[in-house]
Amino acid sequence: MWMIMFFVLLGIVGLFTAVTLPRTLKDTQRKRETANAYAIQNVETGKCIRVHNAGIDDGRRIVLYSHQNWECITWQFIQLEDKVYLLKNLYTNKSFQPSSSPEAGVTLWQQPLGGTSLQYWELIEQSNETYLIRLKDTDFYITTTSDKNDSDLILMPLQNSFSQKWKLIRQNPIM
Repeated sequence: MWMIMFFVLLGIVGLFTAVTLPRTLKDTQRKRETANAYAIQNVETGKCIRVHNAGIDDGRRIVLYSHQNWECITWQFIQLEDKVYLLKNLYTNKSFQPSSSPEAGVTLWQQPLGGTSLQYWELIEQSNETYLIRLKDTDFYITTTSDKNDSDLILMPLQNSFSQKWKLIRQNPIM
């Protein structure tokens, strides 16, 4: 009896592998070949922009998190204009924008990709390959609120502070 159960289980595992392996290989290859994929790391904290708890639902907070080579920390930069980008999260396939009308102190949240100009981010190059990230057509920049994991990112006017400076780390995660 146990031999029959063993072979049935073995058949199920084999079938599962045959069905899922091609898709897994295709996804892995796609992730390795994603152009313009970066972690966005804050200069002051060393932490990166991430969707809170890697959640896929709209309205999820955008936070700081320790750098990892994970999809949920990797953003594809889709160029719209010179130095203006739509940022697509590799894990959720969504972008982020202000949670309300752009003003000082407004948090950022995840939303479906490309529906609004509130998702257009301008990279302003600074020294040492660092950038300020400004919401296009505003005077508001992505700013850290703390050096702790899962702390909110907010929009603030220019402060000439490392809390507003970011560097890009090229990555092609497979998980």
